[in-house]
Amino acid sequence: MAYATHFEDYTQLDQYHASSSPRRFNRLLTSVLGSPFITTSDLPQNALTAARMLADGDLEAVDGAFSAVPRAETVTRPPSPSPSFSTDTYSFVEWKENVDPTFDQPRPSLSDAAPACSFLSGPSRRSTPQGYYTSSGYPNTPYNTMRSYSLGSIKGSKSLGLLPRIWEVLRDSSPGKKGKRRFDLSADMWNEFGGEGYIDYTNLPPLDGEEGELIDDEACFIDVRSVAGLDILAQIPEEVALHLLTFLDLSDIIACSRVSRIWNRLALDNAIWYSLFMREREKGWVVDFRRVKPDTSSSAALFAYTHTQAQPSSPITIAPLELNWYDLYKTRSDLDRRWSGIAHHAGDVEDKENATAWEPRVRRLLGHSDSVYCVEFDSSKIVTGSRDRTIKVWSLKTGRCLATFSGHRGSVLCLKFEIDFDLDYAHALAEQDPHGWHKGLMVSGSSDCSVCVWDLYCHPAADGDDMVVTAELRGILRGHSGGVLDLRIERDWIISCGKDANIFMWDRNTLQLHRSFRGHEGPVNAVGVQGNRLASASGDGKMILWDIAKGERLRTFEAHDRGLACIEFKGDVIISGSNDCKIKVWDASTGECLRTLAGHVSLVRTLSYEPLSGRLVSGSYDRTIKVWDAKTGKMVREFRNLHLSHIFDIKFDCSRIVSVSHDQQIVLLDFTEGLDASLFA
Repeated sequence: MAYATHFEDYTQLDQYHASSSPRRFNRLLTSVLGSPFITTSDLPQNALTAARMLADGDLEAVDGAFSAVPRAETVTRPPSPSPSFSTDTYSFVEWKENVDPTFDQPRPSLSDAAPACSFLSGPSRRSTPQGYYTSSGYPNTPYNTMRSYSLGSIKGSKSLGLLPRIWEVLRDSSPGKKGKRRFDLSADMWNEFGGEGYIDYTNLPPLDGEEGELIDDEACFIDVRSVAGLDILAQIPEEVALHLLTFLDLSDIIACSRVSRIWNRLALDNAIWYSLFMREREKGWVVDFRRVKPDTSSSAALFAYTHTQAQPSSPITIAPLELNWYDLYKTRSDLDRRWSGIAHHAGDVEDKENATAWEPRVRRLLGHSDSVYCVEFDSSKIVTGSRDRTIKVWSLKTGRCLATFSGHRGSVLCLKFEIDFDLDYAHALAEQDPHGWHKGLMVSGSSDCSVCVWDLYCHPAADGDDMVVTAELRGILRGHSGGVLDLRIERDWIISCGKDANIFMWDRNTLQLHRSFRGHEGPVNAVGVQGNRLASASGDGKMILWDIAKGERLRTFEAHDRGLACIEFKGDVIISGSNDCKIKVWDASTGECLRTLAGHVSLVRTLSYEPLSGRLVSGSYDRTIKVWDAKTGKMVREFRNLHLSHIFDIKFDCSRIVSVSHDQQIVLLDFTEGLDASLFA
């Protein structure tokens, strides 16, 4: 009877194929993996062939199928291996369709044809003719979903995302990973998706083979040790790869350089290091392209250089990527490390016992016959004013005195000049320039109550080491009734302050007095200018903020216990030094004292501040030079025994500190020994 039924089924199937074209894999006969399986489209379409197989007994019953099929059309798995791990935690329960045993009522499933399967956790379960039941007496069949109503003692990993967990499941479940740590899908993650429990996918029991034993799934095996990743950077255009690398920071770039030769070449590309350097501009990393020496190694470059020299009003343009930005980045990083005072080994090897802070090289310039009151410098020259009534210009490179100017009848107490005017082609004398002359402005204040305005000229020397410097006195500004103590040069104005408690603003072109500011009760020792605001510090202990355009007082600061000797005004920050031995940092807009820097034991005579890096250098009558982090108020370094007497003035850049003193010496602290820092502003 059974054979007749099967024959009728094949006959109907044969008639179906005759009436319509067959569809490949239109239905898959369900079976447990390990038993024979076949698709209906693979069945023989000839009923006679089926009858012959039936007569010969060449049929195989398919587990889960509605009938037997020819044995020749089936595929059977090879014998299963023995179990590789303990499976007494979970067990299979009965296959049931669309019945919720908990509520004993039908529920829809994703596929009506697919039975549901669930696993039971915990050691307490009993076997019945219908299958395994939990200790509560209800079987678990959650319809095409694997759930566990009682959580085991397995500790879930909640720190990984879903995709990394799936990858770990595949990796740890492979035969090559036995004995490794496994983790489960956490209950929180499972509940997030609406489940009542969770499954430890890595500890699921092996599949049930045809002999009833539990086996591992050999159909999926992944060994991460043998997986070869795809080199994405090598597959995309180099320009795109370089653009992607520009978004990484220094540590990532260094890591990329160690991946492979291709990654190393990309990570060391000049454009990458240019991008890294430009990101540090907020820390004061600046390259002055005007200082780049032209390349004359080739005939074409030499011709271009000489042609430009014949027309000095035309600047020599340098493309940024012509420079070696890797070397520039490394050099600038070394400079910052030297300033920081962090102990290091000379051979860059970690050796705490022999590690020492970098000590700058000390250079001394002698030439003045009396106290040196003021100093200014740029990339090529140092200018000083002295009690001997002279102004001297020194070579920053060689330390040689290039020129001496006399014009005051008293001590030169202060001076300012246009920084690096010899590099600015706007200052070039093109109409009468056989040698590349440049013209700049210099002003000096004296105890003779006058301000001298100088036209300063310079051009490169024939030997190329130093320059020739001359000066002409353009005019003298008279108006103060006491010594001129400080000066500032702005685009349109010359600002002076003096012992007479007055602040004067002069027209830079006409040299006429434009406006005066009065409000202090004592000598105005220092002034600072930012935009349309002017800050003044006086011996009366007050600091006043002025509106330059209106000539009005904006705010008065009263916080020091004694008179103020110096001031720095950069950005929206005012820094003042006083006879109370303290340094105070102020917010110019609100008038709030941000922090107080204590460390000097005598009058703080001079300050120099760089706002981007936050570096502040102070000099005192206690003969010490201190380096501070103005953003935190921490003292970074201290230099002692450089001068024999009071320090009067200090200036610095990223490469050096220059200080002058009552001991007639000009002291240079050079942080660039062994480094080429000539391009850093």
